[in-house]
Amino acid sequence: MPKKKVILKAQIPDNEKTDALMSPCLYINPDVEFKDIPTTGEEYLLKVMKERENYSQVTKCQQDISKFAKNQSCFVAELPRAYVADIFKPTIEWQNIQVADFSDVRMYISRIISKKSQWSNTIRKIEIEQDNLLGWKRFFKMNEPTLSCVLGLPYTLLDRALEILTDIIDDVPPGKTIDYKTGQWIYAFLACTRQPLLSDTTSILRNLARKCAEIRSHINPEQENSREAVAPLNIFICLVSRYFRQYDLAD
Repeated sequence: MPKKKVILKAQIPDNEKTDALMSPCLYINPDVEFKDIPTTGEEYLLKVMKERENYSQVTKCQQDISKFAKNQSCFVAELPRAYVADIFKPTIEWQNIQVADFSDVRMYISRIISKKSQWSNTIRKIEIEQDNLLGWKRFFKMNEPTLSCVLGLPYTLLDRALEILTDIIDDVPPGKTIDYKTGQWIYAFLACTRQPLLSDTTSILRNLARKCAEIRSHINPEQENSREAVAPLNIFICLVSRYFRQYDLAD
């Protein structure tokens, strides 16, 4: 019986021993004859290993790593958590109810979208310049936050709309809360937010939750209707943290 050839050697030659992590664990016996076209898995593996010898051990990344999402920087600085009075902290049971109700809304929207051919002709196509801040504010003021209105916007503008709304609530005076209509708009756009989340979308959602927490921190627990004032803020913080899984922002 002919002696079986040794194709792979696990031992590294003395002159090639190194502590580098890139050191290969298998070497090809120089006596092995390669076929132009592999016919077995073993021959294919040998061909790949042989071709790998023609490339350098370190490959330089050609991508420009300086390009990040437009609302994040190379070194993302996490803002400190805003103070929240114990009386304003929602219970986990309350948060679970909000998430469950929100999930039902999103499922309803998904069913509607799946039947787009039945209602697409009744939706008014809305065109608005992405960076026209006054145009967006006029849009939110002149229109009702209905599902038909939100679905009339192109997908590319959904994130931008939520970003504009987040900037709008930044003007809420200390001690005040989000007005009812703005809260409805925010909820509507959250309900239509696409998943899996893009990096830009995640950044917008996190910014929304932080600003809601900041607004809540300025509300006096002893003022009249303070619990009603923090309710929409708690809802948005809850949805961003619990539903969209930004758990580090959860109460």
